[in-house]
Amino acid sequence: MKLYEFTKSYELFEEAQKYVPGGIYGPRTPRFLTFGSYPAFLRRGKGCRVWDVDGNEYIDYMCSFGTNLLGLKNPKVEKAVRKQMKNADCFTLPSDLWVPLAKKMTETVHNGDWCVFGKNGSDVTSYTISVARVATGKWGIILAKGSYHGAHFWCQPHGAGVPEEWKAHIHYIDYNNPASLKGVVEANRGTIAAIMLTPHRHDAFIDQELPTKEFVDTVNSLARSEGFKVIIDDVRCGFRLHLAGSAKWYGYDADLQCFGKAMANGYPIAVAMGKRELMEAAAKVYFTGTHFFSGVPFAAALAAIEENRASGAIEKIDAMGKKLMEGLGDAAASEGMKVVLSGPPAMPYMNFDNDASHEKNRYFCGEAARRGIFFHPHHNWFVCAAITDRDIRKTLDVSAECFRLTKVKFGG
Repeated sequence: MKLYEFTKSYELFEEAQKYVPGGIYGPRTPRFLTFGSYPAFLRRGKGCRVWDVDGNEYIDYMCSFGTNLLGLKNPKVEKAVRKQMKNADCFTLPSDLWVPLAKKMTETVHNGDWCVFGKNGSDVTSYTISVARVATGKWGIILAKGSYHGAHFWCQPHGAGVPEEWKAHIHYIDYNNPASLKGVVEANRGTIAAIMLTPHRHDAFIDQELPTKEFVDTVNSLARSEGFKVIIDDVRCGFRLHLAGSAKWYGYDADLQCFGKAMANGYPIAVAMGKRELMEAAAKVYFTGTHFFSGVPFAAALAAIEENRASGAIEKIDAMGKKLMEGLGDAAASEGMKVVLSGPPAMPYMNFDNDASHEKNRYFCGEAARRGIFFHPHHNWFVCAAITDRDIRKTLDVSAECFRLTKVKFGG
């Protein structure tokens, strides 16, 4: 097999650094991957495949960091988008799809009695903590250490340019640790407005971790007894595990929920939802943005939610993810390599055992990318509904070769 080359990608990346700080910022930079083994720029995509600017083709297990659930350029979604584009996208006022999508969301999501629309996950996570603060009259927010809830100052994982005061009311617990949660609540009794959690632990650089029943029950019971709100950040997981929301899937009694990514199959929209009793508090929070009201993403979301339900997409990505995880485990074992496979099959992750530096995984994933399989070495992966058994077989064939190469380089 001829290995991919990235001549145009890296020429563009060098040029980009003249005009953009870092060339490409955030986790989209090739430096967040295995530098030199991945492209820097993509040109097009369809279904579960993407093509880079050098013409290399990939089976994509990042799915645009989770937005692509149904497959890129899904016909039903694209038809709805084209229809709305004929009427235009961004108006002075909301489009006539505002009420239909609000109604659709409240009919679909468990405990979602009302909703507001933003553009990014950061928009709605920040909005929900404000709602919780208005509703409770308190300031404190509990987060899990290492969790990602967006790029806004109060939750940004990096500190450059961010005053410490922005995080003055943030308290951290160990995820999945009831004793840690109880300790933080006790130490800050009477000051907590909300706890915000991802449905399961999917932080970068670690294996995924599902919540235990004891932890979920502790979150729910403490919230009731202490009077704080439960916010579930379902931006990454939403509509991949259950159409009614991942809070219902795992058993959280969510007061507020945040969605984005897959709900419109990649078109830019995010949603905050809440219980009926929080609607008055929600109305007091100022929330707006020029593009929050654009009609095209609303059309995409309406079509994507309906197609998800009609096509059985969630069941399919679960089944295909199981085949992928089982196949990777078998291929690794055949080479005597020990790997850790974690997370729900719809958004799996693989790492090598005792590979804290991710050196083995960076090599493995880099070699896979050079052969047309787009994994990520230290961020959870995603499966889309456009993938086929043939795609899985090709993925596993390439992976078997990459396990062999990894063993040669690092040993068993």
